[in-house]
Amino acid sequence: MELNKYDTIKNLNGSTYNWQTRVRLQYTWKGINRQTQEYYGINMIFIDDSNSRIHGFASKKYCEELFEKLVEGQIYCFSNFKVKKYVGDEIFRPVRNEHHIYFTPHTKIEKDANDGLQIDDYAFDLFYMEEIEKLADDNRFLIDMVGKVENIEETIRTNKNNRETIRLKFDLSDGRFRVKVTFFDSLAIETEEAFKKLDVANIFVIISCAKVGRFEGAPNLTNYPATRVFINPNHYSLVELKEKWDKHPTLDVSKTDEDIPQKLLTVKEIRNQKNQTVVNCQVTVKKVDEKQNWYYAQCIDCEIEIIRDKGIYSCTKCPRIFPYPEKRFRLCTICSDETGSMVVIFPDSEVTRFIDKTVVDIHSECLKEEDEENFPKILRTFVNQKYTIKLQITEDNINKGSTVYEAKEIMESHDITDSFDPQEENEMEIRDQSQLKDLEEEDTKNETPQTGNSSNMKKRERTNVQPILYDGNEDVEVKALKTIKKEKK
Repeated sequence: MELNKYDTIKNLNGSTYNWQTRVRLQYTWKGINRQTQEYYGINMIFIDDSNSRIHGFASKKYCEELFEKLVEGQIYCFSNFKVKKYVGDEIFRPVRNEHHIYFTPHTKIEKDANDGLQIDDYAFDLFYMEEIEKLADDNRFLIDMVGKVENIEETIRTNKNNRETIRLKFDLSDGRFRVKVTFFDSLAIETEEAFKKLDVANIFVIISCAKVGRFEGAPNLTNYPATRVFINPNHYSLVELKEKWDKHPTLDVSKTDEDIPQKLLTVKEIRNQKNQTVVNCQVTVKKVDEKQNWYYAQCIDCEIEIIRDKGIYSCTKCPRIFPYPEKRFRLCTICSDETGSMVVIFPDSEVTRFIDKTVVDIHSECLKEEDEENFPKILRTFVNQKYTIKLQITEDNINKGSTVYEAKEIMESHDITDSFDPQEENEMEIRDQSQLKDLEEEDTKNETPQTGNSSNMKKRERTNVQPILYDGNEDVEVKALKTIKKEKK
């Protein structure tokens, strides 16, 4: 029996249509236009005997008769299909594979005759929960995550603009960390009904193709059309999770940055760092280097800088040629505090967020093509501003003594939660004391003022200070006022 007559998923590329592969159909979901709600095809996730995965699509227009043949969990042999490479700007891709397959009218499907290698029932691209903070800001991929279900809430139903929205919230924990999960509409109903049939204290799930985002600043998992929930599946990841469940206390990774105090390092302390890590500092931008290139061209596929040669942009890593490539900000700044100075590179995402413009926006405002290379005035607005910056300490900073650092996140100085303004605290104390005074006056409106607590009194210890009841009917002797003589002019 020939074991290698099929092409593996890893070897699939766009060089030919003459592919033959043997895969398990893990699951499917309908492709629906979000604007018109029109059903246009079916999406699929396939796995092979090496646990490699790939996303497949079959158009309703050409392959509708194929849909009836496909059953989730079955193993099929496919041939004569098209393989395409992702362009690079797609979002929420279900599989981290640079290729995906398309069925054509010539695609052949046969049910496997059980003459090949074993293919697992499931294959997932699992991520650790402590990584969700960085995943929350990356919308290129959907993710898979395993955990124990906790803190299931009642479904919430709201009606807005004659459309009902249903939400189900719960926590997903791996024994050390916890992340919030919110499901909407049909998946919320299906998941809630499935949970009700089980022991809520012992529900383990793998959420496949979950969308990672933020809610009120905290990382959060939600559902996408591709999202599927596997409850207590027979998978090695659940076995490992249950074994280590009681070994570590549960921490909450759904806290926002405001809940987690972050130490601010000085420039001097940053220079003395010995490990590759991420640190926070508060510095003032003293200068923006206008001589350095303030933008660069980027390959859409590889996300690396590409060079223009003889009027053509080409990537050195992949064979693509770009007539008009993507352009990204790269702003070189000199930042300082009381201990020293350093060079900080402001990335495209942060510059765009602050000025609310892209490189293309700035170029579109130029009257002449040669003006596109001139340094934009709007980028000078960073000068003399104080920012709290999250820096990446790299190997070059540690081993080569480089004082050039890459900013990962930039915040205005008043946005950082661990900055301390004494004036703000005094104002808060004054407000609190004012409220307390109002309460005391309400309680003692029939008593004399508590002069024993007066701030004008000498700081001599007073003992047994008792309030004296005030009698408004008591006669009080009124003394004559003293007459003051005026000098003659």
